[in-house]
Formats: sequence, structure tokens, C-alpha cells
Amino acid sequence: MAIASLLLALIVGGAFAVLLLAISDLRASGRLVTHSREQLAAADRLEELVIDLETGVRGFVIARQERFLEPWKAARAAFPDEARTLERLADEPGQKELVQGIARDTAAYIKEYAVPLLNAARQNKPAARSIAATAEGKRRVDALRGSFDRFRSVERALLNERQRRDDTTAGRAVTAATVGLAGSVVLIFVFGGYLARAIVGPLRRASRLAGQLAAGDLGTRIPERSVGEIGALERSFNSMAASLEQDREELRRLAYEQAALRRVATLVARGVPPAQMFSAVTREVGLISGADLARMERYEADGTVTGVAGWSRHDEQLAVGTRFALEGVSVAALVLETSGPVRINGFDQASGAIAQEARELGIRSSVGCPIVVAGRLWGVIAASSRSDVPFPAETESQMAEFTELVATAIANAENQAELRASRARIVAASDLTRRQLERDLHDGVQQRLVSLALGLRAAASRIPSGLDELEEELAQVASGLGGVLDDLREISRGIHPAILAEGGLGPALNTLARRSAIPVDVDVQVDGRLPDRFEVAAYYAVSEVLTNAAKHSHASVVRVAAATRDGTLYLSVRDDGIGGADLAGGSGLVGLRDRVEALGGRLVLRSPRGEGTLLEIELPLV
Repeated sequence: MAIASLLLALIVGGAFAVLLLAISDLRASGRLVTHSREQLAAADRLEELVIDLETGVRGFVIARQERFLEPWKAARAAFPDEARTLERLADEPGQKELVQGIARDTAAYIKEYAVPLLNAARQNKPAARSIAATAEGKRRVDALRGSFDRFRSVERALLNERQRRDDTTAGRAVTAATVGLAGSVVLIFVFGGYLARAIVGPLRRASRLAGQLAAGDLGTRIPERSVGEIGALERSFNSMAASLEQDREELRRLAYEQAALRRVATLVARGVPPAQMFSAVTREVGLISGADLARMERYEADGTVTGVAGWSRHDEQLAVGTRFALEGVSVAALVLETSGPVRINGFDQASGAIAQEARELGIRSSVGCPIVVAGRLWGVIAASSRSDVPFPAETESQMAEFTELVATAIANAENQAELRASRARIVAASDLTRRQLERDLHDGVQQRLVSLALGLRAAASRIPSGLDELEEELAQVASGLGGVLDDLREISRGIHPAILAEGGLGPALNTLARRSAIPVDVDVQVDGRLPDRFEVAAYYAVSEVLTNAAKHSHASVVRVAAATRDGTLYLSVRDDGIGGADLAGGSGLVGLRDRVEALGGRLVLRSPRGEGTLLEIELPLV
């Protein structure tokens, strides 16, 4: 019995010794795995900073707005510390050298490419947006990404090797336990079962979990039924898996959020119509926040609010273009009152049209953020949910990033509208001045010259016979006054043609055609009179082109066409001359383009050398 006990003690002691060594190896391997994952996480953070450097530079070059450089500046400031952290974590010599190379290449990217490119963009140099500059940046960033891929590949290989060692260690532990139990199965059948249940099973489960984690199945968990160190190992594995799963989901969420912001920023940079911008932002906010419905609303001067865009996960039709009174409980009313983010956790007892709509749609909770344009509260964007689970705490900050982009787009649109209105007022004032000047010439100077000419001719008719020389001189003076009167009429017609005011666009264009030195075919299909500012713009456009054609085109014929379709005036002037006209070649065409754009129109000039010239104008009649 003593020998058996001694043998049993030796067998069991040896088995436990092997198991303890295996557990120790697993712990050490777990630390190495954690260390490897820390290196991979640090590499991911460092690569994200490189991506922020690239996107910040590209965003600034495209939009030329300093706020696009904020992530670039933050990434540039954080990169040295993150690089040193990764270099400190890299315990393999080759990995450490690779990290040092990444740090050097990134510093060179900033110094030799990014900073000069930003300076060129600030100076509005064409080279900043050239294909060569873009290709150079892509080449450098692709090289950095290649270095990161090599680093991760090597580290994952090391991680797999450590996990294979874990499997080997676990296998040795199982073998040792099996041999020990087989040698003492008769004496300690109960103890053998306990050992198999308390040690071998958990180790196998831990080994399987390690393999599944390595394969990317982060949702796997070990049942926490063991005690002691095996139980701690199970809990550690489960905590590690939960942490990795949470980190992966957070990275996915951040990546989607950044992609959504880039999509919206691209729309802002392209200057798309406000309605398209509002719809896109409302959809992105709804998806990012996990809402069932989302809506953007604009505050009106009369104290109401108008829905300008809506989105629904299940295709409900939200009221867009409808005004609501800010009565009762609503996100719009609370934002107007507080000028900040708000939350509403129920509409059951709330009054007002908006609250009624929320109950009909089954909304349980809502969160909203203000849209502030140039320091004034412009509107609100709200996300709503039918679930009893409240929105996450970071929802307001996520929505605020989108409202800043919306505010920028709205401010840009308002500034452009103000600019167009200002230019239209300048053109209208210029036309009014022309008409007044033409009227003053016609009613004042021109009439006085006519009276002087008539008086002079009457005086000449009363000269006695024999004063032929005096009569001839008076005739010459009368003829000179007639020439001056003709010149004055030409000047008056150039300032503002009377035929345009009296007969409209068709007769005025026919008059220009008759006075042209080149034969002109005129085709006018305009019903009735057009607003004065559009007739004046079309008249001066044709007059300018005919003058240029007579001077420079060597054309044999000019064709003028004007027509109105779908509320738009279409005007085209084409000649068969030598071409080569350029908008930058003279102030007349530049002024003509300014007049057309001030009226919200579009001017296109096509004049290839040797193929004639075509000028096309579209003027919306609003």
C-alpha cells in the first residue's frame, strides 16, 4: 500500500507537475499573445494616423478649408509618440527595424510631400491638384501601407507560432494526465474522473477557444464551471475574447462613421443642391445612430418649423415640406429653447402636432442636435427610435459632426445666392442707367441738334442772292450738324436701343442683323415679350458676338437663333469663320459672361481654330 501510495504519489505528482508546467507555459504564452496583440493594435493605430495624414491633406487640397487640417494636425502631433510606443513593443530585431523605417518614411512623407503640398494649395497653385502630386502621395502612402502589412504579417506569424506552441503544451499536458490516470486507474478511479473533469476538459476547451479566437470567431466563450487557476484561465480567456470582440465592433463603427463623414464632406465640396445634401445627411445620421427614423427641420421666422428631409428604415413617409407649430413637446421646440442637444424619452403624455405624429409612428425616444449657421440657429436634425433601449451616450457628438458639415453647406449656398443677387442688382442698375442716358440724349441733346440744323437751313434759305460763298459755308455747317446727329443716334442706340424697348427681342435682333457687316440669318421663336433684363442680356450678347465676328472672324455668314422652352431662353450665335475666340481674350466676352451668370444663366463658348465659333447661352426666365 505504501509502495502503491508512493507510486501513486509519484505518478500523480509527476502528472500534476507536467500540468502545472503546461499551465505556466499557457500563462506565459498568453502574455506573449497579449503582447503580440498590443503590437498589432499599436500598428493599427499608427496606420490610422497615416490615413488621417493622407485624408487631411487630400481634403484640404480639394476644399481648401483649414478645418480639414485638424485631423491632419492631430495625427502629425500624435505620430511620434505612437511610433515610439510601437518601437518599444517590437521585441524582434527585424520588427523593430521595420517600425523605425515606417517612422522615417512617414516623417519624410510629412516633410517632403505633405507640407509642400499644403503650402502650394494655400497659394492656389495648380500643381497642388495635379495628377503627379496625387500619384506621388499615393505612392508614398502605398509604400507605408506595405510596410504595415509586412509588420502585421510577421507578427501574426509569431502569434500563430505561439498558439501552436500552446496547442503542443496542452497536448503534452493531456498525454501526461492520461498516462498518470491509466497507471493508477484501479486505485484512484474516482480521482481520475475528477482530474479528467477538472483539468483535462477545461484545457481542451481553452485550446479550442484559442484556435477559434485565432480564426476570428470572437463570439466563442468557455463555460466558466472550473475553480482555481483553471477557472481563472477560463475567465481570462472569456474576458480577452469579449474585449477583442468589443474592440472589433468599435473599429467597425468608427470606420463606418468616418466613411459617412467623408461621403457628406464630398457632397459639400461638390456644392450639390441643398435638398440632396439634406437627404444624404439625414440618412447618414439615421444609420449611424441606429435610429428607425430621422428628420431635418428648418426654423421659420413665424415661429414654426418646416421638415426639409426625412429618412426611415422601413420606408415610412415622413412629412417633408410641411410646417409644424412648435407647440407641446418636441425635439425642435426644446432645441430652439436650449440651443443645444436634447433628448426625449417618451411622447405618451405630450401634446402638439409633432408629438401626435410621433405617437402615430410608434416613436419611443428621440435625440436632436442644433444646426447653427454663421452664429444663428438655422434648424435641427433629429433621430428617433421605436425601441425602449435609449440611444448611446455618444449619439449627440456623432450627430454634431454632421451638423457642422450641413452648416458649412448652407452657409456656402446662402453666400452664393447673395452673390448672385448682388450681381443681378448691379446689372439692373447698369441697364437702368443706360436707359436714362439714352432718354436724356434723345430728349435733350438730340432734339437741340435737330432744332439747330433746321434753324440753320432756314437761315440759309433767306440769304440774298450773290452771297454764294456764305450760302455754301452754311450748307457745310448744316451737313456737319447732320453728321453729328447721325453719330449721336448711333451712340444712343449703342447705349440702349430704342427698338428693344419698343418692339422686343425679335425686332431688335433683326435690326442688329441689318446693320451687320456680315450677312446674318436670324431665327427667333419667342412668344411675346420677355422680362426686360433677359431681353437686354440677349441683345448685348448678339451685338458683342457680331462685332467680334466683323472684326476678327473672316466669316461669310452668321446664324443667330433664339427660342424659349420650359421656362428657359436658349440663344446661340454661330459663324463659319477662322475660330480661335477665347473668353480670356477680351473684356467684352468677360463682361457678357458676368451679365449672364448674374442672371443665373450659363454661357458656353466653343471656337476651335479653323472651325468657326459657337456661343450658346441659357437663361432661366425666373
